[in-house]
Amino acid sequence: MNHRYLGLALGAAALVAAPASARMPATQFLKRADGLRAKGPFAFLSADLKTLQAEAETAGDELHAEHVARLAAHEPTDWCAPANKYLAPRELIVGMHEISRAELEQIDIKQAMRLVFKRNYPCPR
Repeated sequence: MNHRYLGLALGAAALVAAPASARMPATQFLKRADGLRAKGPFAFLSADLKTLQAEAETAGDELHAEHVARLAAHEPTDWCAPANKYLAPRELIVGMHEISRAELEQIDIKQAMRLVFKRNYPCPR
């Protein structure tokens, strides 16, 4: 089998084998987002834009649902953002740059987003 086709086959197998709930690693998300920012207005032409948007929207929706559920159950929450608050793209990227590289390497985009929320919208104690 040609090496090119072997690589494609292995890549396809890895995608099929990956669990549906797998999240993009935070370092990969940030690297790709920084690459898009560097493209300026040409970022809108990149396929990466939709991929990153989908990752961020899915993670944000899950975090929001978890947060609302904790509030409804009168349980403590990780952050105290205004009602229906979602992170703006720039707010997410800037916040991710404030997380240490070592920590980013161990978390996914949803966990990174949670840390940004906690830092930007702390609860009074």
